[in-house]
Amino acid sequence: MKRNLAAAFSSAVTSAGQVRRASTQCPRKALVEQTTAARYRWIDLVRGTAVVLVIVLHSQYGISIRYDGLWSWLPLMSEYLAPFRMPVLMFLSGLMVARSLRKGPRRFFTGKLKNIAHPYVVWTLVAFVLYSLRWVLMNEPMPDELFPLLILPYNYLWFLYCLFIYYILAFFLFKLSAKGAVAVTLVGYLLYFYLAQHLAPDWLLVPDDDGRMVPTLPTKIVFYAVFFMLGGWLGENLSGFAEGLARLNPLVVWLLVAICLAGYLLPLHPFSPVYLLISLASLVPLARLAMLGWVQRCTTLLQWCGRQSIVLFVAHMPIILVIVTVLSKAMPDSNANLVFALLFVVTFICCCVLARMSQRWAAVRFLFAYNLKGRQVRVGSRA
Repeated sequence: MKRNLAAAFSSAVTSAGQVRRASTQCPRKALVEQTTAARYRWIDLVRGTAVVLVIVLHSQYGISIRYDGLWSWLPLMSEYLAPFRMPVLMFLSGLMVARSLRKGPRRFFTGKLKNIAHPYVVWTLVAFVLYSLRWVLMNEPMPDELFPLLILPYNYLWFLYCLFIYYILAFFLFKLSAKGAVAVTLVGYLLYFYLAQHLAPDWLLVPDDDGRMVPTLPTKIVFYAVFFMLGGWLGENLSGFAEGLARLNPLVVWLLVAICLAGYLLPLHPFSPVYLLISLASLVPLARLAMLGWVQRCTTLLQWCGRQSIVLFVAHMPIILVIVTVLSKAMPDSNANLVFALLFVVTFICCCVLARMSQRWAAVRFLFAYNLKGRQVRVGSRA
């Protein structure tokens, strides 16, 4: 009888200890997961900010073509932010390369087709349909940049075009060495810039229809590859990279801020090596700022935009095309700044509505990824 009582008491104590350990481990595990999620909110914040600034830029272009009197500081701000917008999107996309490679070749390439090539094709066709309707209804010519259809990227879709190329290159280069991938792309960029600048300047920049000097597609490919591959290298130890940023001496951060400000004041040649260095230097203070708790608490909308960045990015340009056409017909003599504000706000709201709808309905989600499951998507971070 005593043995039975002793055995029962021992079993009860053991069970109680297991329950107690489980109750303490679960909150601890939840706390770790919560801390990890909070640690990478800065990625969503920086990505969301960059995508919203892209919408601002294209809204400004849409108004400046049709109206006079737009605020002079808008083009100036866009010029100053140029080293930040697309470089940071490429860099953040590169941070996810290591995670994507761990899925294996089949899932890797399938993911690229579903999440990069698919929206590229869909939204190229959307642009083609919209311009065709405008040609039929308003007798406005089709833009030359639409052709050859899909083979060369239309306007803003060069980002997905380049991203697909980079992922394919990364699959082979990163099997050899991540550092080697960065070195190859950096040397390739420097050779391209040197040869183009001295032998064929038209390879670097060409005037667009409005007289602005814009980069050629080869220039974009070789320039942004450096950011993508650098992100891929640092993303192999993403936790260590984030912790290193968080521990960085504030004096170093402020020094980089000063270098960036000085660089913005200089007449830099776009896409030059100095321009590249300033773009890279700007990533550090921006990431540190986005890691601050009070900044994250005030920017939940921008973080959400970062998590839905593929939707905002691919949808905003066709929406701008439609809305600016309507506004220019309905408000031909209105103040340019008022029309700009309306264009940006309506475009942003429409993009957010589409992003929300894509979370709920597979038919809408199909516009942005060949994915019938409800998952949050980011530019370049899935697949």
